[in-house]
Amino acid sequence: MAYTAGYECDIFISYSRDDNVVLPGETVGWVTQFRDYLENWLVKRRGLKGLNIWFDDQGLRGSTAFDAEIQQAIEKTAIFLVLHSHNYQGSAYCRKELGWFMEHNRRFRNGIMVGNDSRLFNVLINNIHYDKWPEELVGTVGFKLHDAPDKTTQFGYPLAMQAAAFDKTMRQLVEAATDLMDALGKQMPAPVVALAEDASSELPRIFLADVADTLKPFRKRLLAEIGDKAIILPSLPPPYAASEHQQKLAETLEQASLSIHLLDQWGGREIDGMADMTFPRLHAGAVRQHATPSLVWVADTLQTADIEDEQHAHWLYEMEHAQRDASGFHFVRNSRQAFIDQVLQTLEQLKTATAAQGGTARFLIDTHQKDQRYAFELGAKLSGHELDVEFNKETSDPVKSLENFEKMVGEVQHLIIMFGKVAPQWVKGRIQTTIKVIANQLQTGTPALDAIWVLMLPECPGRQALPTFPSLIRINCLDNSASSGIDDQVVMSLLNHKGGQ
Repeated sequence: MAYTAGYECDIFISYSRDDNVVLPGETVGWVTQFRDYLENWLVKRRGLKGLNIWFDDQGLRGSTAFDAEIQQAIEKTAIFLVLHSHNYQGSAYCRKELGWFMEHNRRFRNGIMVGNDSRLFNVLINNIHYDKWPEELVGTVGFKLHDAPDKTTQFGYPLAMQAAAFDKTMRQLVEAATDLMDALGKQMPAPVVALAEDASSELPRIFLADVADTLKPFRKRLLAEIGDKAIILPSLPPPYAASEHQQKLAETLEQASLSIHLLDQWGGREIDGMADMTFPRLHAGAVRQHATPSLVWVADTLQTADIEDEQHAHWLYEMEHAQRDASGFHFVRNSRQAFIDQVLQTLEQLKTATAAQGGTARFLIDTHQKDQRYAFELGAKLSGHELDVEFNKETSDPVKSLENFEKMVGEVQHLIIMFGKVAPQWVKGRIQTTIKVIANQLQTGTPALDAIWVLMLPECPGRQALPTFPSLIRINCLDNSASSGIDDQVVMSLLNHKGGQ
């Protein structure tokens, strides 16, 4: 049994075997020493009894059966820790492990995120510039465990365990891992609810088209900004062959809620079998005739004189000024930050529109730790009626917890505040924060919250302890104070309200 509730493996260490060589004078490799050091800190010094760290030190890679075992362990892992090196980047098997973790968690609403923190730990044991990181690691915080000075291109070798810099970074890594596992333990003790695999999923599906090499850093930055707010469809290419690629592109656009295209003065990779055609141009050209909403971007500083290829310059001019064949096609000229803000706003609009089209109403159960038992029971009963249930995500940082709460309130239709052992002032503060979120929604034109519920539990001081609000602000009170569990009548009241009865 793992320390982290809902997972069978607390930490999976993904590494290249070439980084675990035994140096002269040593008895075990660097990676093995790292594993032992990490386990010692977490179990013996931090008291995380029952901690389960997956670490393959048997060299069993290559067996189909072992592949399946590894994949199952990865899918049941709370924290996926990458020992990021040049060897790791060059290892097809290591990249496969990373791909398994990302692919599995893309099927879940929160993905790899717990609040604002990632379950993917990027531990740098060589000096690798972030422009060279795999897409899966873009946006993660890099824990530096190599000896290269900052802002240099030196190779960087793994730090010795006795080095002061090693100990300092490991303390930071241990604190981050402990805080994240504690935060997971405060959620419902099971993995987050899986996303529906059909088009009714409330997270938009994004196709981020191929780009010229000059725009790859911006593409990675954009991915980092939107990764937890959308389902990112697989990149194209592959396939590289023209006919197969066009078929795959058409299928991808059918799945997408939005396609995004980043263009500049360079055409990008050419397509074999299609004269004078590149992947970015093919992708952007296709959305002109497609119903899928699209954003086609160029920098506001780009001038025709900057484009050496006359054919590419003419094509860009046509993209910007020619008559639109599809109403969802939008050509955008602005700065990179302005475009990121525009994409984020578009994602919010898509998500709101999906909820308004009759999707399953979402319930947020807001509970203090003192009343969590009732919250989990209520969540299980609502989920049994195929309702979409979320729990507030408390962290050790009060400011971050409040930010998480405000964000989640803005994304649901029903807020249920559990009022039991907690002080009335706590309930009052949650209602006041909710009203502020509603006011902001009215300003942006995206109102979503339909009802505020206060569920009174045993040891609750009663309705009279609730604050008085203007009559325009309706607080729905449900009395569960006389029951040791969640009364079925409470659930029926929520169901009937949802059904408009």
